[in-house]
This record gives sequence, structure tokens and C-alpha cells, in this order.
Amino acid sequence: MLFLNKSKFKIITMKKAFLLSLFLLITSWNSIKAQTDYIICLDNGATISNTRFNEIKLTAAKLIERIMSCNSKNRYAVVHYGAGLNNGPSLGLIPRIYIESDFTTSTYPDPYLTRRMNYGQHFHEALGLIGNALDGVSSTEIISPQTSLHRNGASKFVVVVLTDGSRNNGDLSTGSYLVNYSDTQLNSPGAFKNVTDFKVARNAKFAMIHMSPNAQSTAAGASIASAGGSYNGTVESNTADPDYGILPRLYYPRTYSFIFDSVSEMPKFDELVNNICSGPMPYEGSLRFFYEFNACAKPTDFNITGQFSLPAGSVVVNNKLVLRNVSTGVDYGISTTPTVTGNQVIYHFYPSDINIPPGSTSKYRFIMTLQHTIPGGGTAEVMSWNNYPFFPYDLDLSGLCTRAMSGSTGVSNLKISPNPTDGAFKVIIHKEIESGKLDVMDLNSNILFTKTVKGKVFDADIKNQKQGVYIVKITSDKNEIFTEKIIKK
Repeated sequence: MLFLNKSKFKIITMKKAFLLSLFLLITSWNSIKAQTDYIICLDNGATISNTRFNEIKLTAAKLIERIMSCNSKNRYAVVHYGAGLNNGPSLGLIPRIYIESDFTTSTYPDPYLTRRMNYGQHFHEALGLIGNALDGVSSTEIISPQTSLHRNGASKFVVVVLTDGSRNNGDLSTGSYLVNYSDTQLNSPGAFKNVTDFKVARNAKFAMIHMSPNAQSTAAGASIASAGGSYNGTVESNTADPDYGILPRLYYPRTYSFIFDSVSEMPKFDELVNNICSGPMPYEGSLRFFYEFNACAKPTDFNITGQFSLPAGSVVVNNKLVLRNVSTGVDYGISTTPTVTGNQVIYHFYPSDINIPPGSTSKYRFIMTLQHTIPGGGTAEVMSWNNYPFFPYDLDLSGLCTRAMSGSTGVSNLKISPNPTDGAFKVIIHKEIESGKLDVMDLNSNILFTKTVKGKVFDADIKNQKQGVYIVKITSDKNEIFTEKIIKK
């Protein structure tokens, strides 16, 4: 009997070991399945001005932050496309791409978002070159030091395109083409050959952030986009597309800016992220915070609240908040102990608690991290950047005072009428000034218009500016600063 009991014990032990191994294998396989490889494809063509590229850069950075917050195992690669180097030696103008790096999990995407190219914009041909990089096929039109991309075949695959491309316009050197340069026939599968190949052979999902010049280009962009999202407009027919005839689409038309630059537009950005992100690993949670800071207000203290969701049975064991230098990627700690209440982590601190170099004139972003236990043992971390998609930084020590958004300085301090405007507007401040300066700037701190002012009511005009969001700033002779956002319609 003792022998039989030992045998039974061995069998039971072997079964348990087998089941544990099987569980770990399934868990590992599911974890791999849960992650996603992203290609962030940035239009660098001639119609993309440097100001507009800065808008693309901000949206791409915010998108990368969100997909890395969504799942720490996600990876991304940034690919620029155009027909020649930006401010570089002439190579002859043909479709080319510049790959920033192989797929990475870096939480500091800014170095990958510098403009690399210019001239013609040929998305279909660029996608073919990306295919070459994925297949390890050498191509002289891949002009970056990084010439290959190593996808995890078990991962999901998403391509996000930010472009103002036409369906087909111009020539090979400087033209704008979303579709096949060699087959531009409307409603032809040949026009979308490379997109279809990616969707079918690589199981890729496409999301389009598109500033379309006309209805035909919109329909082509929507045809490239995969099923999902909320776009239910016109889609050019492509019978070879596995998404043929399916609505809605992951197509996000932009009218005046690539930046989702208002609270009312945030749901669209959230929708995009939710549709392309596979969600956290089984043992991870989620964390997010919103922070609106006005550099002009010189706050005496800071209050930042994060909301989190953890797996059942998990417990918060540690959390921290840092400031990251936007230019260098260096993180600086904040000397404060947060309070955890329910599903919130609350930070209250003072300027003296921020451990950045004295005299710094840099721009910074807040990054919040929460560490928690994993059911069964161990710990995991979740991370969040500011979930507002339209702020390029959270703390500006340059003194330029360009971070204010609508309402951030107090409605009674500065009023703009009409807002939105098609050109002319009035600026009204709550107190009279002897002399001062009125500046109109874009969201990247570029001064577009300036004039001297005196009194409480000032006239200005931005009729020569393109549609978009701008910052109006009044600076008095006593260095009093008032700011407000204005929309050019």
C-alpha cells in the first residue's frame, strides 16, 4: 500500500507539474498574442510644412505614449516617407523611406520624430519598401542606417499613417499619391495592391489620420483604413480588400490641424487608441491622469490625480511621479509621498519639491508610475503620461508662457471675440495697461503676429493664417502676462 501511495503521489505530482507547465505555456502564448507591433508612418512630403510636421510629431508622440501605457510589451517603429532627404544632398527624387529604428519599447519617442525627408509623397510605394524591410530584402530606397524591421510574427500588427496625401496628384518627383503610382484607376484593386498585401499576407490593421485635400482623397484614405472606429462616410471600392463593404472604418479626417486640440476632440483620440491597442497584459493594470498647467500662473503648488484599475487581488506597493526633460529624455524625481484613496493616487507637492537643475529653461512632461502585486507572486508596473492629447509638454520653464489653453488663465482676465474667427477679432483684458505687446503664436511657440498695445481692448487679425488653433498672449510693461486660445475657422 505504501508503494501504491507513493506511485499515486508521483503520478499526481507529475500531473500537477504538467498542468503548471501547460498553464505557463498558455499564459506565455496569450501574453505574446496580447502584444502588438506598430509602424507609425509619417508623411514627410512637400505639402507638409515644418509647422504641420510639428503637429504630426506631437500627435505621433502622444499616440506612442498611449500605446506603451496600454501594454508594456507593445513595440513600435517610426518610418518617415518622402522622395529625398530633408535639407540633405540630392539623391534624385524617387519614393523613399527612412526607418528610425527596429521595433522598440522605448518610452522616450521624441528622438524618432525629427523630420527626415521632403519632396514627393508616395504612400503605396513607401509601404512596399516597408514590406522589403520586414522581409529582409535590401533596397537602395531605404536611406536610413536602419534598413530592416523584425516583427514578432505572433504579435498583432498595426500601421498608423499620418498624412495630408492626395489620392493621386503630380508626378513621381514631387507628386502626392496615396495609391499605386502605376495604377491609379478608380475602384481598382491594383490601386491599393500593397495595402491589400499587408492586410492579407501580414494580417495588418490600418488606421489613417488624414488631412484630405478633396473628397476623392478622403474616399481613398478611408479605403486604406481597416474596419473599426466610427467613420461611416464614402469609401472607395476595392473588392480585394478583406474589409470590402464593411463600415465603420479607422479613418480620422482632420480639417485644420493634425493635433486633437480640444476636449471635444479627445473622444476621437481615445477611440483610435482603444481600437488599435490590444490592452494590458493579463497581470497588468491601467493608469491615467489629466493635467492642465499654465506656466504664466506661477502655481504655488501642484495637484495631480491618477486613476488606476488593477487585476483582482492586486495591491499597490509603490508609486512615483517624475518630470522628463522633453529635449534630453532625462527624468527628475519629485520629493513627495502620494496618497492612495480607493482607485486614485493623489500627488500634492510644491515647486521646491521638483528636483530639476537650478536655472533650467527646459520643457518637461510628467510621467506617473504605479507598482502593484501580481496574483500568485511578483510585481508589475503601469505607466501614464498626461492623457490630454494636445499638450506638447506639462511644465515650461523657458518663460515663453505658451502653454495656456482655453480658460486656464481665468475667463475674467482675457476675452477674445469672436472665437472662433475667420480673421479679425478683439482682445479684452480685465485691467488697463500703459503699454505692452500682443503676440499670436502657434502651438509650437512660433510667433506669427505681433503688435504694440495700450489700454484694455485691442484689435488683431489672423486672416492670413491657415485654419487652426493659436495662442494670443498679452505682455504688459510690468511683465504681466495674459493668454488665451483662439481658433481660426
